[in-house]
Amino acid sequence: DKYHYYEKFGSRMGLFDWIRLIILSLLWGGSYIWIEIALLTISPLMIVFFRVFMASIFLLSVCKILKLSFVINKRLFIIFLMMSLFNNVIPFNLIAWGQSQITASVSSILNATTPLFTVILAHYWPNGEKATLNRIIGVVVGICGVSILMGFSFDDLNNSIDGQIAILLASVSYAISVLFGKQIDSSIHPAISATMMLCISSIILMPIVIYMGVDFIAISKIESIIPLLGLSIFSTAVAYLIFYKLIKNIGSNVMLVTLLMPISAIFMSIIFLGESIATQHIIGLILILIGLI
Repeated sequence: DKYHYYEKFGSRMGLFDWIRLIILSLLWGGSYIWIEIALLTISPLMIVFFRVFMASIFLLSVCKILKLSFVINKRLFIIFLMMSLFNNVIPFNLIAWGQSQITASVSSILNATTPLFTVILAHYWPNGEKATLNRIIGVVVGICGVSILMGFSFDDLNNSIDGQIAILLASVSYAISVLFGKQIDSSIHPAISATMMLCISSIILMPIVIYMGVDFIAISKIESIIPLLGLSIFSTAVAYLIFYKLIKNIGSNVMLVTLLMPISAIFMSIIFLGESIATQHIIGLILILIGLI
């Protein structure tokens, strides 16, 4: 039947899926850089709200240009609500706050644990993807690479234990969101899925932001506007168009992107933030690539 056909063929990754995955890793890896810069002038909550709000406006414009219609039933609305919570509201806030406690590189490295949580949860999820031996081995090897990247140091002057736990919880949240995302009908355009999720996220966060108060002076500064635009347009709106396309094609394998993200984030941190790379980073990156293969 259709489900078993998907289980047999739906998760295979072609050349264009790998290309999309690499592009997505660059866009999401760059998000840690944008957040690091934005944190210099505005609070984590403001970063998250304007990230989803500006991205939703951009994608609404895309839907208008493409003349896409929003025909959403109750079942789809619930799925998009869950996606909004577990793919935006919860992890974005955890990451933004966590990154105020730890570096961009460590944050992206910890987020690479998402595939491990995804494989475990998908195995027990109703009609989920069973954990095959090669998938488990690949993820374990990748996580070993992440551990080496971290240097097995969970608490130092630059990276607090609370900040690292926040990123790990965000990874669990992302894993849950993928399992909900797989339930979206294949007939739904990726732009519709991304727009609905971001619009609902904006609506959820808006009363909280209004209650907390908005520092319009800080947000209007050029050093705030540039990272917010980069974060919302490229690392969120465009990234989610690719993300939902990949969910259709390769299922929960889309979370392999979080094993590629440390590579993107570390090299961008070196270039734009002046961070350095050590020997264990090189070894860890090699193991991550082996795990992906």
